[in-house]
Amino acid sequence: MKFYFYIGLVIIIVFEALLFAGVKWAGIFFTPVVWTGYILLMDGIVFKIKHKSWITKRIKTFLLMAILSAGFWYLFEFFNLFLKNWTYKGFPAPWLSAIGMTWAFATIGPGMFETTDLLEALEAFNLRIRGFKIPKSILYILIIIGIACFISILVTPPEVAKYLAIPLWLGFIFLLDPINCLKGRKSILKEWQLGNFQRFLCLFFGGLICGFLWEFWNYWATAKWIYQVPYAFGPKIFEMPLFGYLGFPLLALEYYAFYSLVLRWKNN
Repeated sequence: MKFYFYIGLVIIIVFEALLFAGVKWAGIFFTPVVWTGYILLMDGIVFKIKHKSWITKRIKTFLLMAILSAGFWYLFEFFNLFLKNWTYKGFPAPWLSAIGMTWAFATIGPGMFETTDLLEALEAFNLRIRGFKIPKSILYILIIIGIACFISILVTPPEVAKYLAIPLWLGFIFLLDPINCLKGRKSILKEWQLGNFQRFLCLFFGGLICGFLWEFWNYWATAKWIYQVPYAFGPKIFEMPLFGYLGFPLLALEYYAFYSLVLRWKNN
């Protein structure tokens, strides 16, 4: 096992202990620190299984993914100015908040990708069917739908925009994944055409696992997010209504499409 596996494990245990001991600074920076520990932990496990991982074999890409992760999430923060579906509380001085938030946002993509890699390393959801062709016209229609999702958020009145969370969580998938497919980059739609559903399912459930952990750790943190969604289905699990957990698999798919587009990942 790689040494940083143990560092990640120690980080999680120590900060859990500090949080419940009432150490204020640990509660404020709990989310970014614990997620950093989680990423190190997961990468170590993946290396143990596959003898390669993001950190050991693709460290430059991994670090770039972390930077891009923060930038991509700030796009969601921009659209939330219109939706006002979540807000934050318990944050310290503005400059410390900016550091903590950016650090936390930088762990989003790597956290989901490490979890997805672990599921793939375990050969989970290795589902293959006969391939099929998606017409280019359908891909262009999906792109138009993706653009329309974002325009709808920007142009609708505030009392309506707050109901448009679903277009936000679908918009980047509709917009970016078809573009990747058309350009020959890694794409869920391209893999579907080849009859391969493993990456899609691993991203889906990887996002769901991370979503549960985000909400679990956020619930106890001092600096945290809270939701103001005008509709909710089912009981709350921590701060998140049950229906809202479907947003996390979509987020994993959005990050995959975003990374593939920006980093120009090609199909193998």
